[in-house]
This record gives sequence, C-alpha cells and structure tokens, in this order.
Amino acid sequence: MNNEVVQFILSLSIGPAVIIGIIKFKTIDKSYYPFFYLATISLLVEIISYILIEKELFTVKLVMINIFCLIEFFFYTWLFHLWGLFNFKQRYFIYIMASAVVIWLVFSFYPAGFTSPNMYFRVIYGTTLLFFAVTAFNKLVIQDRAYLVKNPKFWILLGVIIFFSFYLLSRTASLSLFGIDTSKQLRRGLQEVIGYSNLIVNLMFAIGALCIPRKKNFTTLF
Repeated sequence: MNNEVVQFILSLSIGPAVIIGIIKFKTIDKSYYPFFYLATISLLVEIISYILIEKELFTVKLVMINIFCLIEFFFYTWLFHLWGLFNFKQRYFIYIMASAVVIWLVFSFYPAGFTSPNMYFRVIYGTTLLFFAVTAFNKLVIQDRAYLVKNPKFWILLGVIIFFSFYLLSRTASLSLFGIDTSKQLRRGLQEVIGYSNLIVNLMFAIGALCIPRKKNFTTLF
C-alpha cells in the first residue's frame, strides 16, 4: 500500500463527524452549523483530491486546494464569530474575511501563479486560525473550567490547535523559511506525521460532535 493510499484512508477519518452531524443536525444549536458544513466539504475535497491524483490531474487538484484554503478560513472564522470570539460584532467578521480575500487574491497570483501551491496564504491563514483557536480555548478554560471534557467546544478547539500546529510546521518547511533548505525527505516525513495527527484530530472532532447538546426549546405557560 503506497503512501498516497494510506494518507487518503487516514483523511476519511473525518467521516464519523460528518455522519454524527447529519444525524444531529436538526437538534443542535445553529452556532455549530459551520463546523459540520466544513467537515462535509473537507470529506468531499479529500475524496475528489484522491480521484484527481489517480487521474494525474495534479494542476486541477492544486487549484482546488488553493480555493479550499479560503473556504476553510471562512467557515472557521464564521464558527469563531458565532461562538463570540469577536464579541458577536458582525463588522469584525466582515473585515477579517474581506482582508482574507484580498490576501488570498494577491498570493494566488504572486509569486508563482494560480496553478501553484499558495504557500504564503496557507501560512498566513493557518497562523491566524491557530491564534483564533488558542484565544477561544483560553476563554473557554476560564469560563467553563469544571466541565471542559463534556464541552464540545473543548474538543473542537483542541483539534483545531493540534491540526494547525502541525500544518504550519509542514507549510513553513515547504517554504524553506529562515534560510533553512529543507529536504524532500523531511517534507515527506512531515506530511506523514500530519496524516496521522489528522486521525487524532478527526477523532476529537467526532467526540466534540457527540458532546453537542440538543438546543433548548423554550415554551410559554399557555
């Protein structure tokens, strides 16, 4: 079994979170909707990516991943907005997304072009989402310290922090930052580590999805 197949199988571990989301979708609070939207899109992207690799349509795959990075940033930022990270001020969410779109457009065509990996944007959006997740996690620990293990946000945020920590390590290695010339073997090894870390992260997402309580139904006396 080659490395691409192993990575693809590991990527399918997001499936349980998607299935749980489909089952619980109508009964949960809408603030969790972006999480399940993104999980579903991620699963579809992984499947399509594998098909494109098998058909040797590598350029199409690169373009799709470049677009997906912006989509992923949108859904995570939307999720953090609904969780109150920006004090529920919609204008902050709009400013952040507008800035992300501009940065994405700039680095999509510079320096290598739209059909090349948008590494600079990936580092920027990964760093930003990691900062958002750490900030939200710290607020959660302070506000709900006693029931963290039962809190779905704990598992989701922890998964996001772990994922983007490894993600940034891999992306910065690909850019050969700080004058360090990273070898292909090192980058390949980092990619394998990310694949297995994704398995752990996706299991955390599934646990978080299971912990999401039913939305409260408010009834009157009459």
